[in-house]
Amino acid sequence: MGSQKPKPTGFNLQGRGILGGLVNTPDVKAQPSGDPRTISLPVSQIQPNPKQPRRFFSEEGIAQLAASFQKDGFRGALNVRQLEDGSYQIVAGERRWRAAKQAGLNEVLCIVEEYSDEEALEFALVENLQREDLSKIEETEGILTLIESRLGISRDQAVSVIQVEGHPDRLARSDVAPSDAILEIQAVLEAFNISLQTFRTKNLRTLSLPDELKQAHLEGQLSYSCAVEISKLKDESQRSQLLNEVLEQKLPFRQVKERVQALKAGTPSETESEHQPILDELDRTLKLAKRAKTVLDKPQKRKRLEKLLSQINALLDSGDEHLSSG
Repeated sequence: MGSQKPKPTGFNLQGRGILGGLVNTPDVKAQPSGDPRTISLPVSQIQPNPKQPRRFFSEEGIAQLAASFQKDGFRGALNVRQLEDGSYQIVAGERRWRAAKQAGLNEVLCIVEEYSDEEALEFALVENLQREDLSKIEETEGILTLIESRLGISRDQAVSVIQVEGHPDRLARSDVAPSDAILEIQAVLEAFNISLQTFRTKNLRTLSLPDELKQAHLEGQLSYSCAVEISKLKDESQRSQLLNEVLEQKLPFRQVKERVQALKAGTPSETESEHQPILDELDRTLKLAKRAKTVLDKPQKRKRLEKLLSQINALLDSGDEHLSSG
């Protein structure tokens, strides 16, 4: 097996430290066929895990991988577990499974092991985080799902514990002992090399992002820092317009921050809003003028139009003069 990146130190789940287990990355070749865990399975007998943390798959990336499989054959191995009905569920490697299906492959190599629901989720998180393959949203929601499972609490309760009991002021108090819940949560986060305060102040912010920013970040078009910066705009139209500009022009964070600051300060947004009616009227007038050829054919009307245009140009050039009443 090829070399792998160092894995975060794991904690035991039902007596099994799965973070030290086998994690396959796309460039890693399958284990020798003599290993009883590695077998070929029909693609049709494999299904994705609905709780897996990765929610977005690039169609372009899958197509490229499928083309590679068609040319060179399937590479790597999926991590799967067998379900009660005899089918197999993906623990790690759904992207490769999708590509194999698209490539029309009948079978793929799989490493079959037993995993509880909790172990399967944790394994998938590790596999993706090692390759920095999850968006901040996927990372956050995957870890929250794991916390829910370990502590037996709801998502809202988990967030509340992190926000309230995880606050630095609360943790610094000597008269209040940390609860078992916050200690368990810290253990989960430390297993993924994420500090409690980073998760509290950064990761949880993804939950309150507007939907369009979530989607852009989830699809890899918008960085987490840019998404958070744009979310500071409360005006939906301003936010939408800036998002489109950032995606089209691929603006760096520095420019995004500058534009957000300018919009929040009211320049140019408030000015544009105040002057928009007259700008719209100018646009309408220009469109009418382009269609009004009959006006240009009549000497008197043409002369009057030329005079009006001269007055408008003088006004715009000076910025201070007013149209005369002639």
